[in-house]
Amino acid sequence: MERYTQRKADGRVSVPPEQLDQALERLARFEDMALGLEAEQGDIAARLAALREQGKDKNVQFRELLAQKLTNSNLRLLLERYRLL
Repeated sequence: MERYTQRKADGRVSVPPEQLDQALERLARFEDMALGLEAEQGDIAARLAALREQGKDKNVQFRELLAQKLTNSNLRLLLERYRLL
């Protein structure tokens, strides 16, 4: 991965002016991903609840959704660890 930011010894972060547009674009894509992850988690929770109500909490679709929910949760925890969320 090409890094656009530079961390100074005092903890401050800077971006060379010639790379500012690329850094902002990457930040925007990250924010899009984070918002998409939250929306997907809400959608998965609703779908899991509907399958539970139908008594289909043992089928393949339910288990795949549950696995995706756990994967997303782990990604969110990792992002929180690095104080990105």
